[in-house]
Amino acid sequence: MSTSYSPIDEPSFTDTAFDAEEMLNGHRSDRHDSTPQPDDAPAASPYDESPYAGNNRQTASATTSRQTTYAPQGNQPGYGSTTGTTVVPEQTAVSRRRPRAGVAKTLQLIRDSRTVMFIGLVFTILAGYMLIVTISYFANIGSDQSAMLNGDFDPTMIRNAGGPAGAWIAHTLLYNWLGIGSFLLIYYLAACGLSMLRVYRPSFWPLTMRCLLTAVALSIVCGLVTYEFASPVYWGGRHGHLLNDRLITLTGIWGALGISIIMGGLVIILYLTELKRIYGVASQGIRAYNERQAQRRAERERIREAEEAERLAREAAEEAERKAAEAAEAQRRAAVEAETQRQAAMQPAMTKNAVESHAENHTPDHPGNSSGDIIEETDEEIAEIEVTDFEDNGPDSDHLQSAGSREDSLLRPLFAGDDSDITDSYSRDDSNDIESDDETPADSTETASVQNAEEEEADFNTPLFADSDNDSNDETEQHGNSDPSAQTALQAPLAPTTVRPATAEEVLASEPYNPRAELSLFRFPSVDLLRPAKDNGPSVDIQEMEFNKRRLTETLRTFGVEISKIEATIGPTVTLYEIIPAEGVRTRSIRSLGDDLQLQLAAEGVRIIAPIPAKGTIGIEVPNKDPQVVSMRSVLDSEVYRNSKMELPMALGKTISNDIFMADLAKMPHLLVAGATGMGKSVGLNAIITSLLYKKHPSELKFVLIDPKRVELSLYRELERHYLASLPGEDAIITDMSKVVTVLNSLCIEMDNRLSLLEQAGARNIKEYNDKFIARKLNPEKHRFLPYIVLIIDEFADLIIRQGKEIENPVSRLAAVARAAGIHLIIATQRPTVNVITGGIKLNIPGRIAFRVIQGNDSRTILDQLGANQLIGRGDMLFSINGKLERVQCAFIDTPEVSAICENIGSQVGYQSPYELPEYTPEGEGGNICGATLGDRDPLFDECARLVVSTDTASTSSLQRRYSIGYNRAGKIMDQMEAAGIVGPSQGGKPRQVLVDPVTLEHILENR
Repeated sequence: MSTSYSPIDEPSFTDTAFDAEEMLNGHRSDRHDSTPQPDDAPAASPYDESPYAGNNRQTASATTSRQTTYAPQGNQPGYGSTTGTTVVPEQTAVSRRRPRAGVAKTLQLIRDSRTVMFIGLVFTILAGYMLIVTISYFANIGSDQSAMLNGDFDPTMIRNAGGPAGAWIAHTLLYNWLGIGSFLLIYYLAACGLSMLRVYRPSFWPLTMRCLLTAVALSIVCGLVTYEFASPVYWGGRHGHLLNDRLITLTGIWGALGISIIMGGLVIILYLTELKRIYGVASQGIRAYNERQAQRRAERERIREAEEAERLAREAAEEAERKAAEAAEAQRRAAVEAETQRQAAMQPAMTKNAVESHAENHTPDHPGNSSGDIIEETDEEIAEIEVTDFEDNGPDSDHLQSAGSREDSLLRPLFAGDDSDITDSYSRDDSNDIESDDETPADSTETASVQNAEEEEADFNTPLFADSDNDSNDETEQHGNSDPSAQTALQAPLAPTTVRPATAEEVLASEPYNPRAELSLFRFPSVDLLRPAKDNGPSVDIQEMEFNKRRLTETLRTFGVEISKIEATIGPTVTLYEIIPAEGVRTRSIRSLGDDLQLQLAAEGVRIIAPIPAKGTIGIEVPNKDPQVVSMRSVLDSEVYRNSKMELPMALGKTISNDIFMADLAKMPHLLVAGATGMGKSVGLNAIITSLLYKKHPSELKFVLIDPKRVELSLYRELERHYLASLPGEDAIITDMSKVVTVLNSLCIEMDNRLSLLEQAGARNIKEYNDKFIARKLNPEKHRFLPYIVLIIDEFADLIIRQGKEIENPVSRLAAVARAAGIHLIIATQRPTVNVITGGIKLNIPGRIAFRVIQGNDSRTILDQLGANQLIGRGDMLFSINGKLERVQCAFIDTPEVSAICENIGSQVGYQSPYELPEYTPEGEGGNICGATLGDRDPLFDECARLVVSTDTASTSSLQRRYSIGYNRAGKIMDQMEAAGIVGPSQGGKPRQVLVDPVTLEHILENR
């Protein structure tokens, strides 16, 4: 039975594919079946374009004996018909394409724009994550790199922002792959992601070629440039470092340089267009900048010319005004001179008339002015008499006083009420004061007043301890001499009087201040307390030295290194062999033979110095088979130590050339000591402390000892009343970790107080300040002698693990600023990792001592280069100051020797208490000072308040010295006075302001 075909009845109608391209772009993609149609077949309907999957499945489910032929048009036999078993070619083609249907759908899914956009989003996010973790890797390179190299994936050790996975990705990109060239790979990944998101559409193949070639070129060039740098990361990655290492080994430095130039030139060619564009923009910008500068110069020149013209006009006007003023002044002077001459001509007559009338009215025969005649003298005439007398006698104060007395004598008759007063004023002196009969009463009055004034001045200036003979002579000269020359001498200014001799207290005060006077009986410990050195002869005999020379020469020749000369310097534990290579031998070829030489010599820790600084040789340090022990006594008993002028001398041991090695802690100014357990770190600290004890008086040096292990520094407890400093009421040696932060912050307060004193004294460091104080150039009421303070922390890593930033912040501040204040740090640790010794601490501690460490990374952390991992232990150390290395055998001092020294010092008379550090109150725990009132006041409050008000000086240090109290107690008293309104708030290093007077103070004290 034949049926007509209906597309709606087709069971595979719902199996049409989803066209994403049509949704996004508005057109249908070409996914039509390529089945050939017969030439005579009519046009098919839209539903007859291709066979459907449903049809295929139905055909596949039929048996082989029941074949159905697909008729595209007209009626056809029904499905399942057994008539006609002919198989058309279209059915064979469809059956052949059945296995490819899954692959086609997968490719279709991959080509779908939504899938592409999703992959682009993933690439973009991944690129951003890689950028963040690589930047975080640089910021936390110490902890992340240590964790990656040591295989420690503890989350607490990894500081990367991306966690362990981010640290691994960043370490792989920057350390193991291409170094900073890996940033181009991150850019490439981000560009691909943005291209898939259709945000940024670059050309794929040019982008790929540029990014990959540039990344490889950067790796190679950076690997060559930083090949000799001591850095914790390979800037060119291990790819660049190893490639350049092979190139240098095979082709030399010129071959590696040529490859780098080729790669750099290739990158320049790739970016030639961009470089030209950048050059054009830069040139245009430079030209525009030059034009703007030229315009500005022209504008400035125009303004300058205008200002110059204005200045010339102003000067011309001022010159005209000045000339006019000079002319007016000349006219005024001429008028004044004419008036003066007129007054001078009128003076004799006026003076005579005035004196005669004055004498007539004041004679004893005429007790009063009974006739009613009044002398008509105006103020102008009196002034003329005074001016004339002043001009004749000169501008002396005595003559001015005479003129004043004469004026009084002229004016007194006008207002006198009693003639007896006037008579007494003229008859006050004896007859010897009148020199001649024609002397007027006015002259006698003037002479008497001058003599009385001179007598009073002479009595005032006479020394307290003057002789009686001198007094009689002075009296004779003043009263018994009627010679005119004697009276002229009386009218002259008095000569300077004799200075009073200084008292004994003043002479004592003029002597220099002696800081050791308070403990004048203190005696330094003797070197006999130390064990004598054992002289076992040279540690290397001639045979061993010659054998090592021969083996070195043969080994170097085996690797193609010829040497022209070799010399040996025998040290206590290491022998230095200095070789001079033949011409044409590269230094790099010798530097890489350390392991081979160590194998041939059967020695431990062979170290190569290529080249030795300031020498034209290469050094090879070989440990001795029979090393010697450097005793502490041999170092302290040497002339170098005894004659040392260092402020804080540290005698550390002996160098390879058997010279005493010393360093000044005051000039470092801080020291970092690191080394593995049992390598001599504690012995080194004991040597440093001992060398300071043998050189500095207790008044000149104080120690602050922090011992987390509780057993290393406990021997120095005997020095509590001599050399130790601590908080009031606390143990001198800090072993409680909860108090370490308080002590460190207290040292910061001490540092600030000292810097304030230095600022007031105008000194740049503690040495200048103490020199001024010893020379008594500073006020002892405001200043004091400052001893050096040395802070020693035995195990710094333990403190960082426990309290972290609370310890790091004050230590970093002390390391940065405390040098000028005389506070120096010695930090020791057996774990020199970057999370313990941070960059802020290392930056301000240039002095480093490295004992033997296990890993090269630890050596890089402490010394910024390799070398400490090649030491042999037992006190063998490297001393670095500002990058300069010196190999030293540390002096050995045993525990019984340290105990003997401490007992010797502790048995002597010391201070009443350790050196008190200022009290530190954490923020939020201090309370307010207003609570320190009324009943909480110190017993010395009243006395201290009266002292402050009477001296008008409110200083904590002055109270401390005056009443022999600690700094903390004096500070509390000062805070109590501030709360009571007696003094003002603190002003840094300056004294406080006194706010009350003595009367107000007594009122405050009575009403408390």
